[in-house]
Amino acid sequence: MGRPSAGIFRLLNAYVERATGADQLKSGMRAQLLLEQVQGIAQMALINAAGAVVISLVLMAASHGLPIFSSILAWSSALYGVLFITMRGRLRGRRSPQKAPLPEEVQAILLNSLYLGVIWGVLPVLVLPAGGPQLTTTVCIVIAGVFCATSFALLVLPQAALVFSVPLLLGLFVGIMGLEDPPERLTLTALLVVQALVMSVICFRHACSRVRHLTNESKIREQKDIISLLLKEFEENSSDWLWEFDRHGRFQRVSDRFTVAAAMPSEQLVGLHFHDFLRSVCRDDDPTLKELRQDIERRETFSGVELQVLVGGIERFWRLTGKPTHDECGAFAGYIGTASDITAEKNAERRINYLAHNDALTGLLNRTKFAEHLKQSAARLERYGSPFAVLYLDLDRFKAVNDDRGHLIGDKLLMQVSRRIRAELREADIAARLGGDEFAIVLNSNCDVREAGALARRLVESVGRPYELEDDIVSIGVSIGIAIAPADGTRPDQILRNADLALYRAKAEGRGTFRFFESQMDWDMRERRLLEFELRRALNEGEFVLHYQPLVSADDNRPSGFEALVRWNHPARGVISPAEFIPIAEQTGLIRQIGDWTIREACQAAARWPEELVVAVNLSAKHFRMSDVASVVRGALAASNLPPHRLELEITESLLIEHAEDVVDKLNELKALGVTIAMDDFGTGYSSLSSLLKFPFDKIKIDRSFVTASSDDMVARDVLRSIASLGRTLKIRITAEGVETQEQVDFLRDIACTQLQGFYFARPLDELDMARYFLAQFDLPLGELDLAAEHDTPIAAHRLAC
Repeated sequence: MGRPSAGIFRLLNAYVERATGADQLKSGMRAQLLLEQVQGIAQMALINAAGAVVISLVLMAASHGLPIFSSILAWSSALYGVLFITMRGRLRGRRSPQKAPLPEEVQAILLNSLYLGVIWGVLPVLVLPAGGPQLTTTVCIVIAGVFCATSFALLVLPQAALVFSVPLLLGLFVGIMGLEDPPERLTLTALLVVQALVMSVICFRHACSRVRHLTNESKIREQKDIISLLLKEFEENSSDWLWEFDRHGRFQRVSDRFTVAAAMPSEQLVGLHFHDFLRSVCRDDDPTLKELRQDIERRETFSGVELQVLVGGIERFWRLTGKPTHDECGAFAGYIGTASDITAEKNAERRINYLAHNDALTGLLNRTKFAEHLKQSAARLERYGSPFAVLYLDLDRFKAVNDDRGHLIGDKLLMQVSRRIRAELREADIAARLGGDEFAIVLNSNCDVREAGALARRLVESVGRPYELEDDIVSIGVSIGIAIAPADGTRPDQILRNADLALYRAKAEGRGTFRFFESQMDWDMRERRLLEFELRRALNEGEFVLHYQPLVSADDNRPSGFEALVRWNHPARGVISPAEFIPIAEQTGLIRQIGDWTIREACQAAARWPEELVVAVNLSAKHFRMSDVASVVRGALAASNLPPHRLELEITESLLIEHAEDVVDKLNELKALGVTIAMDDFGTGYSSLSSLLKFPFDKIKIDRSFVTASSDDMVARDVLRSIASLGRTLKIRITAEGVETQEQVDFLRDIACTQLQGFYFARPLDELDMARYFLAQFDLPLGELDLAAEHDTPIAAHRLAC
């Protein structure tokens, strides 16, 4: 049985593989299936051989003394020979359990199975026709048992079971046919057919089931490999990590990222209870931890659970997600999930929340958050009657520092100021930067007048101390307004407005101090707002008029010009002084319209005066910065036909201190028009002498404070002599204002002042007073009088009235 048997076995293998579906398996799976089949047969070979020997001995014992004994003895010898050959082949062909069997090994198994089937098939042929009833029964039982036992042993390899069963069943059928009793033959034949069919179905069903099982196992392994690959890639490329614990709550598997995040080796983590681990890194009173434990006890899926943990002494934030797992029977098997470190995300959220509620520069609360705290304080006042106080702070001289030294120095200064403010407060006090150089404080406890005043006093002293900024010493101050609820208001907007009014009063009274709100402040503010409204109306209604104060020659007291002074002729209040409405006009921006109107009106009036008279117009610093003064002057001169040399423009020294280059450019533009430029209030600025060098003024006006003091102050007289000497040296005309006595006139004339101005000569004159002044100072001929009347001048108006 060489080549022909090999061909038959290949055909048999192909048939069985098609019948069981093994031919659809991949080559590797087919090799694994064949390896399992061969190993299964090898494991049962020794047991089958031992059983066959025992059975042969029993048959020899049962047939001893009978004529058939010699045949059974010969059969047993043949059986022993086949068993010996089979076992020797098994021992020689023993292979590594991981190494696939060769086709020759499978063919040897099939051949040995065929030999055994033939040997066992010969037994019924020998015994059944010639043996007695007892021996026949014994042989039938033996053959049935061998058939079943060997078939089950060879079940893993259906083709081996097939080549064993066919000769055995054929021999049994031949033996049955040799029986003399027909009913007995029929009964045994029927049993033989049924048993053969049952064993065939069982054998092939088992083979098919094994193929399906192997296929499923292969798919499961592939899925596990894919899952493992994906998990590995996930762990390598993701910031998340994996964790898993069993039904007892103990970690089964942890990823490398988990060990790094937990700062614990895997040996210490594996086997550790999940709750014990969380207790070691979280606070026991964390409500999120309690909710997580409840979810696990209820076997519920949880997602996005955020925990605050402490790992290695460093605060971190983790986000956990997990779901319960179950075994094949549906029983709870534990939890599997992921975790991620969201510390960076949480820090970013904290930063965003901080910036939403705090000032980015100083770290104090911003205006929005301050308004929330103010509303809360007002709500507590309404519900519980808890008083509170508001301090409104505004820095003094900060703008000058910010403009002169730059915004970077200004920002550093604000940061130091905020630190000093915070140092003076209690933990319960609320401080905020409202914007620019404005701050606010809310006191919710111990906020009576004495405590609030003490805090304000400390703040004025602390903020007022010098600051060292980049090797430079800077000094500023702070003004504070205080309002206390409920005495000064109950609504948030009301209490803040009243604190602002108190601040306004503090700044108006000299700065660097604090003031409590008083009801009169509210009245004053209402008056101021009413005045602002009426001021806008006055511009539209033409209620402004000009009064003129004479400028006289120091030599003969004859007028050489007039200074135009604006007045508000209010229909109900009468004439209002500039000291009342000019500050309001400057704050509201109306000063530009008023200043431009003053220039145009003064030029129109001067054009009707004698040609030797000039008109002087004092320019507000804010008006000078806001308006295109050169364009306004050019238009006014053109409209009035006034020669440019008859117009004098007076500016204060403060203009040259701030934005000196821009101011000098504007002054040069005016100078080019031919008008006279004078410096007003000379001697009161920070650097009067340097100001004279920045721009070639035509005239300087000595401040009235020096003239007033000269009556009884020798130092003031020396200062006046120095100014007059400076004017002669620089060839600049000198005008002294505020002259009220003859003694002052004599002294100023002696030191060679050019012009004098003051109540000693005349107060500011309205239109009617101007006519009288002209009559007293000028002798106009009749023809000129008629001409004046024709032009409706103040002189003509007065004379016609007379």
